[in-house]
Amino acid sequence: MTVRPLAHDIPGDEEDIRAITAVFTELEAAFAEHDAAKFDARFAEDVIFTAVNGVRFTGWDDIHAYHQERLEHHAEGIRTWYEIDRITFPAPGAALVFVRQPVRTEHGTRSNIGTWVLSKKDGQWWVAAIQNTAVAA
Repeated sequence: MTVRPLAHDIPGDEEDIRAITAVFTELEAAFAEHDAAKFDARFAEDVIFTAVNGVRFTGWDDIHAYHQERLEHHAEGIRTWYEIDRITFPAPGAALVFVRQPVRTEHGTRSNIGTWVLSKKDGQWWVAAIQNTAVAA
């Protein structure tokens, strides 16, 4: 019988959990302000982002251009926030954040679920990768 290791067995530090939670609070505020520069402030230079429609963006410039266009031209009347389901630490300096992102518009509410990979560099948490998936109605 094979003994399988736990993939998420590094204990999380309360300070790291607070700092990661703060990243999502900053994202919510930046979205509400329609401010792409603030929204993307915690994204690493080599971030990889897969949007709910399956389009993949690689690098800060690509994701920032996408967010700038979306927030400046398509975010009016939209409210969104993040509900963190779980934060795990598969290795020191690495965090997986499992989130639900409700999106409320004048037409109703829908949700995305996402897996975010954060990397701790020089004492700060940076978004390294995101996979978003639309929740089927």
